[in-house]
Amino acid sequence: MKRETTPEWTDQSLRAFVRKVDWNLCRDFLAIARYGGVGAAARATGRRQPSLSAALRRFEAHVGYTLCDRSSRGIVLTPMGAAVLALCHDMADSVMAIPLHAAAAAGRVEGTLRLCMIPDVAVPAVDEAIMQFNSAYPAVSLHIDIAPWRQTIEAVERGDADIGITCDDIRRRSLRYVPIGQETQQLYCVDKAPLLARLAASGQAVSAGQVRFDPRCFTGESFILTGGDEPRDLRDLRARYGLGESVSGLVDTLSEARRLVLLGVGIGFLPVDFASPDVAAGRLVPLLPDDVLPRYSIYMITRTDTPEDTAASLMTRTIVSRMAGRSPLDGEDTRQA
Repeated sequence: MKRETTPEWTDQSLRAFVRKVDWNLCRDFLAIARYGGVGAAARATGRRQPSLSAALRRFEAHVGYTLCDRSSRGIVLTPMGAAVLALCHDMADSVMAIPLHAAAAAGRVEGTLRLCMIPDVAVPAVDEAIMQFNSAYPAVSLHIDIAPWRQTIEAVERGDADIGITCDDIRRRSLRYVPIGQETQQLYCVDKAPLLARLAASGQAVSAGQVRFDPRCFTGESFILTGGDEPRDLRDLRARYGLGESVSGLVDTLSEARRLVLLGVGIGFLPVDFASPDVAAGRLVPLLPDDVLPRYSIYMITRTDTPEDTAASLMTRTIVSRMAGRSPLDGEDTRQA
C-alpha cells in the first residue's frame, strides 16, 4: 500500500471540509463498506456503479486519505477507512435520530418500524408487544414482512429491516439476540393416512404421547420438506434417524407444507402451535413422542449498532418488557428514549 501524505488540518481547512463534504458521500461509503465492494453496493442500492465510484473518490479526496484498497474480489478498508467508517456509522445514527428527537421534543414519536418475521411464529409476547407499541406510539407505521429465517436475518444485517423475529443456528457478531420463546416441531400425517393403519397393525399406539419411537416405522414414507431453510435442530434429527430420505414435496413456507400434508401428499414436520388447530379438529395426527421432538429458540434480533433513540429500540424494550411480564411504559424515560 502506498504511503499516504498527511494533510495539514487547520481551522480554516476543517471549516472548508465541513462546507464541501455532504451526508450523501458518507452514506455511499457506508454502502460500499457494508456490501464489500462498489459493484455489490450498486446492485444492492439500485445505484449506478460509476456514480458510486466517483462518490468514493470525492470522499477520499475530501478526507485526504485512501479509505479502501480495491481488488478484483472487492474492497478492503485501510486503517484510515476503518476509522472513518466508525464515524460514518455514528453520523448515520444521528441522521436517523433527527426526526425522532424532533418528535420526542413535540411529545410525539413517529416514523416507520420495519419488522421481518418467520412465517406463522407463535410467541405471545410479540403479538402483545405489537399491540402495546401501537397503542403507545400510534404515529409509528409498522411495516411487517414475512420471510424464511435465513432471509429474515439477512434483511436485518442489510438494514432492510429494523427488527427480525427468527431462529438461528450460528449467532452473527453484527447482530444482537434476545431470546423471546421456543418453538417445537412435530411430525404429522393426515387423519386417514395409510401409515396409521400400519402403525396400529404393528402394535404401535397412534397417540404421539404413547408411541414408542422406532424410526424404521417411517422407512419408505414420503416426506414434505421445507428445504435448506429448515431449523438446524430439525435437520439434525432427520439426519440422525434417516427421516425424509424419500421426498414427495419441497416447499418454502410452513403454510405450503401444511397444505400438502393435509392433502395426503406426504408426512411432514410442523411447529406444534401452528398445527394445534388441525390436531384439535382431528385433521392432523402427531407421530412422534415428546422426548425426541426438536426444540429451538426464537430470537428477536437487531443490529448491534442500532441507536438507542429509534423506534426499533422502543419496540425492543417493549418486547423485552412483555417477556418480563411488565410494561416498559411505566417508566417516564422510555417514551422519549
